[in-house]
Amino acid sequence: MPQKIPTEKIGLSRANHVGIVVSDLASSIKFYEALTGTKIENVDQIGGPRMAAVQGMEKVLIKYANVHLDNLNIDLLQYDEPKPKTASYQGNDIGAMHLCFEVDDLDAVYRRMKDAGLEFSGEPIIFEDGDGLKKGAGTAVAYFDDPDGTHLEIIAPKGPFKRK
Repeated sequence: MPQKIPTEKIGLSRANHVGIVVSDLASSIKFYEALTGTKIENVDQIGGPRMAAVQGMEKVLIKYANVHLDNLNIDLLQYDEPKPKTASYQGNDIGAMHLCFEVDDLDAVYRRMKDAGLEFSGEPIIFEDGDGLKKGAGTAVAYFDDPDGTHLEIIAPKGPFKRK
């Protein structure tokens, strides 16, 4: 059921983390350490009735690891209870999300990733005026997935895609 849209401003202006449910925490740690160049220092587990209640579940046991980036944390979550189902979605499905990594030189990062054996959904593109944009021409993007199929992106942003 869709949420009611608030009538007053709430004021959430900073993101702390994005959580990604994974099938094998050890494999995902290796992938995200290689992808980000960040050594994961916190691996732990959480569960019990209070954690289950806050998530609206009967039982919860989660093994997790935290990837600390400069501006956002990634929580890798392996649910042991309840047993997860594999999600399957396309980028245009309602509720589908992706995580985007900002880079300065998309071509160089793309080549390093290809050389490391990563597969992309398609060749990178640079947005042009003919792509239907009013602003943002010159922004480069490429899309790929993690080992569990989580959609990921790299972007070299220009115009409104560039953070302030």
